[in-house]
Amino acid sequence: MEKHRRSVVKAATYRLFATSVVFAVAFAHTGQVGASAKIGLSAAVAKTVLYYLWERLWSHIDWGLEAQ
Repeated sequence: MEKHRRSVVKAATYRLFATSVVFAVAFAHTGQVGASAKIGLSAAVAKTVLYYLWERLWSHIDWGLEAQ
């Protein structure tokens, strides 16, 4: 079983990695550091909020859960 601290570090480092990829793609298209940073940060915030909402939605769906 994974400790909570490990899960938090994994999530944070993944978000940093994913945001860096979005920044790199945006920079490749725009050639502008400022615009790319705004795109990267906006995507990170939006994806975090959307993931939270997605998890809340799925918490109301019983499909695939085993009875305990």
